[in-house]
Parts: sequence; structure tokens; C-alpha cells
Amino acid sequence: MPNPQLNLKALFSGLFSRKVIHIFSTAEGLLTQGDKVTADGLQEVFETNVFGHFILIQELAPLLCHGERPSQLIWTSSRNARRSNFCLEDIQHRGGQEPYSSSKYALDLLSVALNRNFNSQVRFFANAFTLTPYNGTEALVWLFHQKPESLNPLTKYLSATTGFGSNYVTTQKMDLDEDTAEKFYQNLLELEKHVRATIQKRDHQS
Repeated sequence: MPNPQLNLKALFSGLFSRKVIHIFSTAEGLLTQGDKVTADGLQEVFETNVFGHFILIQELAPLLCHGERPSQLIWTSSRNARRSNFCLEDIQHRGGQEPYSSSKYALDLLSVALNRNFNSQVRFFANAFTLTPYNGTEALVWLFHQKPESLNPLTKYLSATTGFGSNYVTTQKMDLDEDTAEKFYQNLLELEKHVRATIQKRDHQS
């Protein structure tokens, strides 16, 4: 996650907005983030938070996808995942100022697409604004003990903490549609082919 910067314009307009309490309690729109292009030619936040995870799953698929030994993968995202910060025509968020939020929404889409395309596994999200790392693991541990078929793949299961520090799990319906998730997944498959071809060409030249 890159270092955030204060958006002064959003700060002053937020003071006179009807959403002032929401804006200042969540910092939505107040913080922008820097991003840069990596040596692979990809946006750094996208490559770190989305594409790297996608490639890892692609590489592990032969180990995970055994009918006789089904696997369960608990997939994590963030409350900062917002549809308004994601664009299917700019999946790396090259033209925006919220690469972290865009990347987390992309993970939401990817979770749904993976669940559809790899039906032997169920992938879920857990995220939190919690007091300690221990509190933040509540949903992850809870999910581990559930039967995958009893869980909704279009729902986030969130770690939460009361004001007194007690842990509990809450739910949130994801703000996405399965068609967009599938289109995003296909885009990632095409990007994977391009990156692998580029690496192979580079290896042959050296």
C-alpha cells in the first residue's frame, strides 16, 4: 500500500457536503495514493495486490484442484474496495488516484470469477478495521471452521471489534456483478499470456 497523500480539494469540499460524517470517518476521497510502473511494465499496486496473487493461484492450481483432495482457499480483501474506484477498461488504474481501492475491488471481482471457474474451491474475503492483528484474524479463523458450501461467494465475511475489544464476524454483500467479474478474469488471463511471452522472449535474448 503506497503512502497516502491528502487531497486538499476533497477536504474543503467535504466540509460542506451532506456526506461530511461519512467522509471524515472513512477518509473516502480525502486520501490519494501515488503509483509507479514496475520493471515488468505494470502498475505497482495492481501487480502487487492483484496480478501477483492471480499468477500464484495459476501456478498452484495443479496442486489445489484435486477431486479426491479438495482445497479451501480463504481469499482476503479490504473494506476499502469500492466499485467507484474501479474501471474495467483500466484494470491497472493507470488513470486514477485510488490504486489501492481499485486493486481491492479487483480482488473482489477475481474472487467471484475464481469461484465460478474453479468450482471445487470456494474463495472468500475477510477484512477489518480492528484494534490489533489478533482481532483482524477473527473472520479468517471463523471461515476456516465453516463448510464452504454453506457460505455465499458474493458476501464478504468481515472481522470486527466492539468498542470493548471483543471480536465478532459480520457480513457485507459485495457491490459487483458476476459478468464484470468474468470479464475481469478474462482480462487477467490475456495479461498473463502477454507477460509470460515477454519474459520468455527476454530469457531467450539473454
